[in-house]
Amino acid sequence: MRVYLKRSITAVFFFCALGLSACGTQERDDIGLGGSGATYAARYAPARTALRNGDFASLQTIMGLNPTNKEGVILTDEELKHQLVAQNSELSMMERGLLTLNSGDYKRALLYFDAAELKMEATDAVSKRDRKTNKAKQGTFATLSGIEESKDYPVRGYEKVMIYNYKALCYMLLGERKAYNVTRKAIDKQQEEWELFQELLSDLEKENENRRSTVENKEKSDETNKAVSQEDGRTEYTKKQAELLPNAYVNPFGDYMNAMILEIDSYEERSVRDNARIAYNKVLDNNENCLAAQQAIKDMKKAPPRNKKLVHVLLADGFSPERVEKTMQFFIGGALATANYAEASPHKSDLAGAKVKYGKSSYPMSSLSEMEAIILRDDLDRKPFRTFMIALALLRTGGTELILNETGLGSLGRLVSTVLANVQRPDTRTWLSLPNKIMVARFYVPNDAKTITIETYDAGKMKMGETEIALAEKGPSVIYAVNYGKNLQAIANESTWIAGQ
Repeated sequence: MRVYLKRSITAVFFFCALGLSACGTQERDDIGLGGSGATYAARYAPARTALRNGDFASLQTIMGLNPTNKEGVILTDEELKHQLVAQNSELSMMERGLLTLNSGDYKRALLYFDAAELKMEATDAVSKRDRKTNKAKQGTFATLSGIEESKDYPVRGYEKVMIYNYKALCYMLLGERKAYNVTRKAIDKQQEEWELFQELLSDLEKENENRRSTVENKEKSDETNKAVSQEDGRTEYTKKQAELLPNAYVNPFGDYMNAMILEIDSYEERSVRDNARIAYNKVLDNNENCLAAQQAIKDMKKAPPRNKKLVHVLLADGFSPERVEKTMQFFIGGALATANYAEASPHKSDLAGAKVKYGKSSYPMSSLSEMEAIILRDDLDRKPFRTFMIALALLRTGGTELILNETGLGSLGRLVSTVLANVQRPDTRTWLSLPNKIMVARFYVPNDAKTITIETYDAGKMKMGETEIALAEKGPSVIYAVNYGKNLQAIANESTWIAGQ
């Protein structure tokens, strides 16, 4: 064991030196807004500031710019897409896509989501091949050094699903039925990622068993794991939100999009309404509080009302949890062991409700996807992975001090342990542009209706924001709104794919 630790410590020093001079994922994760800092959240800060201030126009301008080639010629959209895939991480493209969509440019956002999907599918294909051949070597440097952001960002399952959901939404705003196939991908991906996550948990348990194969290893590992498992710095609010869901793979956004598309199809083919009803039922399976789905199920049993047009309004509010860096310390065998780790921390929203108004009619918006709960649940379900990395960090720092103490270099042991603790950097990256929650309303208005008004309010029923949005001239309207504090804006489709619209 001591020989193994000595070799590990030597390797750590080598890789830490290499990483500090040559580690470079920050550039690929950059979203081009000039943010700086040690954590991903710090580098993302300018985007959050702009959204909080309602400065959608500046974000749209920045994200809408095409870079130039070496000759100074502006890249075409297709050239830009290839450049993005070659030079940027999925996370960078996911952020740019949603920031662009939320600033009102859904055509440009689609380019970023296309690029993110291409990169994600290529990454997943390599990952599947490596798992089958048992050749996966991802994260070796990160595991040895503790600098977790030195490896490519592993896109979370719920994030992969949301790439497809937002891409489908862009097609809906464009009035293109391509949204249907993308939505089906989202539903399939959610199931696929759930099954993969279960496999990863099983693999981790086997790896832990292998590490505890010797008596000495088992004693140190059990002592460390016991200490880590007892540490829970989450607030009561965070714990409660995480427990709202059975797992992080219950996002009904894709099912609602699927149902909405089928409902629009049913205007031309009445028999499709039964398929739409089944899809709305699936929404309720994952979120029984979705009033829009409840009413839609009733409506799907009859023909659409005459001389009225359908309206769907989706409202994304606030910010998703960010991963905050925290530190824990324990004495293991008399040596001070330190681990830096990241834990999801929510950004609480003041929004308590929203409604849509037309004339004297008012339609309450209800819950569709509780993104905060999904993300906090994902963080909870991934605790075994976090425990594993924390245990390695504690053994790395505490073990180093123990080894050097035994060689008579006690003072150096504490110094080296401290250096290793300071070098550790947990992975704070996550898709920060995702909302706190997504709400929805579904209703009918007269065919000659021109506009509707969306209102948001706080827990005291005080109005926070208000915006008026034009409806599609003919046929169903799909409206996407975003809300940050008192800053509310919305965009709508101009048409749909059904005949005559």
